[in-house]
Amino acid sequence: MKEKNIALALALLTTTALHAAEPGATAEASGEDLETVTVVGTRAALVESRDLKKNAGIVQDSIVAEDLGRFPDANVADSLSHITGITISRTRGGEGQYVSVRGLGPAYSIVTLNGRILATDGDGREFAFDVLPSEVISGADVYKSADAAHLEGSIGGTINLSSAKPLDQRGRQFRFSVDGDYNDLSEEAGIKASGVFSTTFAGDTMGVLLTATYQDVTDRSDAVQEFYINPDSPGAFDANEDGTISADESDLLGLCCTSFGARVQDKKRTGITGVWQWKPSETFSTSVDALFTRLDAPTVGYHQSYYVEDSILDENTGQHRWSEVSIRDHWVTGMTVSELVPEISTITEYRVVDTTQFGWNAEWKATSALTLTFDAYQSESKRDSGGKDTWVVSGIAGNHTARVDMNNNGLPDITVTLEDGRDLATALAAHELGNEDYGLHYVGLSGTDVKDTVTGFTLGGTWQAEAGAFKALSFGAAYTERGKVRDTIENDTNGGSCQYCNHYDTTFASLDADVVRSVSLPNFMRGGGGHYPRTFVRFDVPAYLQALHGLDGQPILDENGDPTGDVYDADATLPELNPVQSYDVEEDTDALYLKADFGADTWYASAGLRWISTDTTARTAINEIVYVDDPTPGIPTSSPDVTYSEAEPLTQKGSYSEVLPSFNAGYWFNDELVMRVGAARVLARPSLNQLAPTRTDNTLDRTFAVFYDGNAELEPVFADQADLSVEWYFDEKSVLNAAVFWKNIEGFITYELQENIDIGVIGSVGGAPDAPILYDVSRPINGDKAKVLGFELGAQHFFASGIGFRASYTYTDTKAYIDGVHVGPLEGVSKSAFSTAVMYEQGPWDAQIAADYSGEYTEINDAVGGLSQIGEPITWVTASVQYQVNDAFSVSLEGRNLTDEQYRANLGRADMLAGFETWGRTVIASVAVKF
Repeated sequence: MKEKNIALALALLTTTALHAAEPGATAEASGEDLETVTVVGTRAALVESRDLKKNAGIVQDSIVAEDLGRFPDANVADSLSHITGITISRTRGGEGQYVSVRGLGPAYSIVTLNGRILATDGDGREFAFDVLPSEVISGADVYKSADAAHLEGSIGGTINLSSAKPLDQRGRQFRFSVDGDYNDLSEEAGIKASGVFSTTFAGDTMGVLLTATYQDVTDRSDAVQEFYINPDSPGAFDANEDGTISADESDLLGLCCTSFGARVQDKKRTGITGVWQWKPSETFSTSVDALFTRLDAPTVGYHQSYYVEDSILDENTGQHRWSEVSIRDHWVTGMTVSELVPEISTITEYRVVDTTQFGWNAEWKATSALTLTFDAYQSESKRDSGGKDTWVVSGIAGNHTARVDMNNNGLPDITVTLEDGRDLATALAAHELGNEDYGLHYVGLSGTDVKDTVTGFTLGGTWQAEAGAFKALSFGAAYTERGKVRDTIENDTNGGSCQYCNHYDTTFASLDADVVRSVSLPNFMRGGGGHYPRTFVRFDVPAYLQALHGLDGQPILDENGDPTGDVYDADATLPELNPVQSYDVEEDTDALYLKADFGADTWYASAGLRWISTDTTARTAINEIVYVDDPTPGIPTSSPDVTYSEAEPLTQKGSYSEVLPSFNAGYWFNDELVMRVGAARVLARPSLNQLAPTRTDNTLDRTFAVFYDGNAELEPVFADQADLSVEWYFDEKSVLNAAVFWKNIEGFITYELQENIDIGVIGSVGGAPDAPILYDVSRPINGDKAKVLGFELGAQHFFASGIGFRASYTYTDTKAYIDGVHVGPLEGVSKSAFSTAVMYEQGPWDAQIAADYSGEYTEINDAVGGLSQIGEPITWVTASVQYQVNDAFSVSLEGRNLTDEQYRANLGRADMLAGFETWGRTVIASVAVKF
């Protein structure tokens, strides 16, 4: 039925479009002037953004490209961070990746391109901005209050990116630029080239615009991969060795394991867009557009790992791994660790993402009062990474000893003395360790294939009534079909990853293999603090995998050295499709909207309803953990053997319908001062992966926890929201604005943790008789509620001297409740954020310096031991200067992260590290020609 309606709408619009384009309806070029919009330079772009805000019928902020093919920042997310209420998270190299609006994370907002949903290669709906080159974008609007005519699915806000059209500027235009960049952390250089061509013809009634961009850059991020604290270990420890456990020696938390290192990403990004536009008359226009982007970003990681958790080595004597233990406020701040195996990991990630979007848009002014619009599109994103990611680990056999001491605001000091008396860091720096020292351990092969397809149709209309205060009636219908398929291919579940675990004494040299390479990265973990090896080794992954064949056919021995009856087979390490971690989700949504506009000389108002109906189908598979055999629980780097049942297919369906009302109004006190109000009921849908109950477990790590990514019973998150904004446009280039916003969120998605649950798993630990093994079970649920209250302040002004400034500040206060109990703030929300910039534009010079600040926030409530994980404030400083040599030629220089900021997180105290990442400073030099 839906297909018939869509076909009817297409036929109707095509017929009327052809009628509107008949010769009698064609405008004479000499008698018609098409609207020309020319925006060049920082000041002009900010003024145009101000005008869009001023003329909007809702609470809105905007960004406009400074020139054709020149967005304010090389990354769209970085440009959005200058807008009041916007904060971003960063990926490798410090590039902006995800956007949060008014404190709510990317899952609570939607990103569209020309009003259309862009397919993504991630599990959820969140759009990763690192996929999209900024050169293909001409502007961005952030809708902070809801409108019935806008696409639903956002509580934080909707970000609509727009691409340029050829009839925006008549005539022929061409711009070409080349950028070269240098990062002082990696000491690597990169290059980017981009070009934009636009032309109009047929009496300026038709035009074509093409863009192309290519970037080749090496990004590096040094980070803490893991700093895990087991809430049950050590629990208590007789640190002063007096034979008793004092109050200070009980309820202890201590480090289990840590892993840190560098990830180097060789990023190649390609983008191509094309638009054909035709406006044969003032009553009809149509356009066809296409977008293709490819992000080819393979990553190699080099990590060093230390498993230092305490355990009892001798049950008879009570000897522990730990000695010389120091404690401060129930946190173990230092320990000497025996029987340590220093490990090194080499990690490869294969990420190639192809994103496309094809669309057709038309507008027909059927009568002087009635305008009809139509839009159809399809977007697709594909990632082919299944089984292509690797995580290989190797260690040095022997009874080595480590000393670990915590530091404030940094990584710990880690000193390792090898069994032969050598210092690990010294031996690595001297390149004394190689194939003769490192032996086999974990061989992880994994990755996901993802295909996301979005198809959408919208048919809308506006009737200009002009009947007194009643101005217009807008109406429309939309249909969106989305399907996301994820195939997970890995070798943990089939046991292939741990076929060689703890075979450290089987060195690569003993297998006649050349695998180990020395690596010394410049500025390694700069700003991270602590003392640990700065030179380490990496592994040639293909050579590592080939070396495994050296054991083929040899008997596998148990923990006592007796044959198990099985033999080694390197092919058994290969990954397989894991149906339990794969899914196929389909989502179909129908929508109808109706909106009435009212107004007079000094006021305007609109009231609307949007009805949506969504059907979902999720397909996955489920199995059970049948048996766990853990013969060596005292060896922290070993893993149990896990037996699973056969996976059984599972299909689950869901549906919901909702009416979403919205109201917006404004009052102009005079030509400069306006007050706006808005109120609406809005929703945000669960992430697509949360609709399928895929499952992972950490049995191999002995944490005995099961994690369900999805829950078929999840419902959308609903919110009632209100906005009040006052804007003073005191100068043609200036504005002062203030806004208050409130949101009452119902059913926000959180994770329920059930501890020590008998899920039917039987196992043997340390040779003990079979017994139930209790698991912690985590699954997403609709929480109770959350409240958001905040305010925004903004200012923009330019002086006659050419100096200008912009500044914004956002304060957001949140409270989350589960089962009626206040559990703290919403996760990922900074209370305070600001953005400020000082600019100078005069003659050929255009310069600015900007700072974007995001304050402290809670990353995880009750992360471990009742402590919350806190993200520390970060300030991102950029500066740029451009010189216009002549009308056709310009040069520019830009610096990013000039203060060398790093991401840091802790558990509420300086000596309890939770996260760290550093990206370094980047300088970009650019030349551009335009004619």
